[in-house]
Amino acid sequence: MIKQLPPLLERLKEELPGFLAAAVVNTDDGLSLAELSIREEIAADAASAYLTSIVKANRRAIKLLAGDQVTDDIIISTEEYHFIIRLITGLPFFLFVMTERTEWLGRTKMIMEKYQQELGKIMHHQSEQDL
Repeated sequence: MIKQLPPLLERLKEELPGFLAAAVVNTDDGLSLAELSIREEIAADAASAYLTSIVKANRRAIKLLAGDQVTDDIIISTEEYHFIIRLITGLPFFLFVMTERTEWLGRTKMIMEKYQQELGKIMHHQSEQDL
């Protein structure tokens, strides 16, 4: 695990009153590099594996329908929850956040954008160290 990721997810949680869970996930294999959940029954790491298939299907559909367009967010809403997937530009990772439906979606997206930039820096730095 990359040591900067758990504190990043913890800070994200503090900024979102409706926060339930989050994970940083490798899109190639569905493994989460870090996850955080405030409810024992929410398994963010298991959900991450399933969400990876949604990310891959989305990429195929966007390529078919919109060519070179890049997905900003994938949003799934239920009666009680929002599930937001934000792809990390230029890297094979995504940030997944689950909130209560009452959490303002615009605020969640804005905060995820902020953390996406920080996450991108962390992951680029890690990639350079792995070389």
